[in-house]
Amino acid sequence: MRVLHVIPSAASVDGGPNVAVRAIARGLVRRGVDVTVATTNAAGARSLDVPVDTPVIDDGVVFRYFARSVPGSWKFSWPMTRWLWANAGSYDVVHVHALFSYATIPGCRAAARVPVPYVLRPLGTLSDWSLGHRRWKKRPYYALLERSHLAMASAIHVTSDAEADDVARLGYGDRARVIPLGVDVGARPVRRGRAATGSGPLRLLFLSRLHEKKNVPVLLRALAAARNASRRIELTVAGDGEPGYREQLADLADQLGLRDVVSFAGHVAGTAKARAFEEADCFVLPSAHENFGLAVAEAMATGLPAIVTRDVALARDVHAAGAGVVTEPTENALASALVWASEHRATLLEMGDRAWQHASRELSWDTTCRRLVALYEELAAAHRHHEGRRA
Repeated sequence: MRVLHVIPSAASVDGGPNVAVRAIARGLVRRGVDVTVATTNAAGARSLDVPVDTPVIDDGVVFRYFARSVPGSWKFSWPMTRWLWANAGSYDVVHVHALFSYATIPGCRAAARVPVPYVLRPLGTLSDWSLGHRRWKKRPYYALLERSHLAMASAIHVTSDAEADDVARLGYGDRARVIPLGVDVGARPVRRGRAATGSGPLRLLFLSRLHEKKNVPVLLRALAAARNASRRIELTVAGDGEPGYREQLADLADQLGLRDVVSFAGHVAGTAKARAFEEADCFVLPSAHENFGLAVAEAMATGLPAIVTRDVALARDVHAAGAGVVTEPTENALASALVWASEHRATLLEMGDRAWQHASRELSWDTTCRRLVALYEELAAAHRHHEGRRA
């Protein structure tokens, strides 16, 4: 089976969805699927140092990077458009990742023109919060373009029941397929030292793309409100975003008098990312909305308990597994959760152990890719049957 994935960017600096696509592609290859990923060379405001418009093989996956025709977050690319239009028909299934980005347009329409069944993954952009954010721009865009892309899709890949509800509210619930993302789960971690004895500060880790919906200002204010906790609380903010927004967050930390307890690590990957998880005592993600929350899953896989807000989709897993604390996305509620964590270090260790167990059982790339292959085979078979009847 040949499957084409289309995504605006495959650079990790542009967020968890891009990391997930690489992991999905590798997992599918291990299951015998012939995988191509069509994307741009965008990496934030910069460009990846990769060959463009030519195959690049990485772990058995064929990547085709295309240059952006103009700079900007929309990631407009004429070369990608021409390639998709000419080549979509040579695949059994097309899987498009994103809405409200240019790559979705040629990805969906090239597949529909052939026709080839395509799966559309909205990446959480259809929640009330997401559609309400910059509503003046998104609502017309949705009506003009994205509604038709959803209507033509053979399936809509959502990663949680909460995201399936979002899709259903728009009238496409019959096409929603819940297939959670996965994580690489290693050997059972051993966390001792300061976390076990209660000595030293509580080390919190926020690791995600810096964006308004992540509620980092709320987290910083909650940390300031928790300064009277019996133990010192330190926070590492790992992630990248728009330069202006990063500066606003750093300025806010200074204004709140947090310079001695907050560090901004920027984008971390590879060994630096693994070290960030290893050195933390607790993960925190106070987002206003997350359709999944890949960073939460990654933290759980390393044995970290998590403090998350209720609109993070994985909050249900955290609560059900007893793997952390679920709180409201307010300064007072989050501050209370931070104080509680600083005063219950032994309980945090137990939660971390349950987090790892849950990730091992429920969150793995093997499970994700097995379900995706089944979906692809179902769609390809239905398409062959339909085309055979037409003939």
